[in-house]
Amino acid sequence: MNLLKSALVALALVASPALAESPRVFGSVGTQFSVNSAEAQLRYIGEPYFWGLQPVVGLSLARNNSGYVGIGAAYTWRAQDSGLFARFTGMAGIHKRGSGRNMGGPMQFRTALDVGVATASGMEFGIGLDHRSSAAIYKPNPGLNTAYLFTTVPLR
Repeated sequence: MNLLKSALVALALVASPALAESPRVFGSVGTQFSVNSAEAQLRYIGEPYFWGLQPVVGLSLARNNSGYVGIGAAYTWRAQDSGLFARFTGMAGIHKRGSGRNMGGPMQFRTALDVGVATASGMEFGIGLDHRSSAAIYKPNPGLNTAYLFTTVPLR
């Protein structure tokens, strides 16, 4: 955990100004590992409000009728003058099992890492990975991972 905190602090120190971030809509399609189910995801990513953190609301639905809705925060790091970026997102939310993996209970935490490139118009394209688990609130706590392709559209 200390490594993660150190990495976030280092990214914050070299990042572009947080005020450059505009609210955006995020859409992705991917696959849940292990259960091999297609999944689509939508997120709203707001303007930075504190230390560059952006509010996030997310929703995902999978072919196996599992779903997730959550709320949290994101941090976007942008490489100077290249369009490349990385975004870390953390959310707490409710998971609906459907015919998917037994996650132990409804309360689940979702963390995601997205990397990509932004165009001159502000659209973003990239790949991402996310992980959901109950942080050991429930037993079992098998976790669920998803890999996806995404695009975002700025709202300004």
